[in-house]
Amino acid sequence: MNTNQRPTIYKIRLRGKLDLEQAAWFPELTHAEDDDGNTLLVGELPDQAALMGVLFRAHNLNLTILCVKLKFPNEHVERNKDEQVV
Repeated sequence: MNTNQRPTIYKIRLRGKLDLEQAAWFPELTHAEDDDGNTLLVGELPDQAALMGVLFRAHNLNLTILCVKLKFPNEHVERNKDEQVV
């Protein structure tokens, strides 16, 4: 791991709602359901290797990954006014 790299907050949108067993595969992230009935996984990951671990788990569960967004902590990011803040 690159020690100069800052942890990053990720927002991962998955198609559909996770059941309890599926949600248990992502203990490092919080889970929420969006207005469309899809699942949002949100949380801080230390590096891209950790992100790939999460994405591989989603793949192994045969979940459809709709979107992955990132934001560095304490960094001002312009958001589209229609984007939901989690």
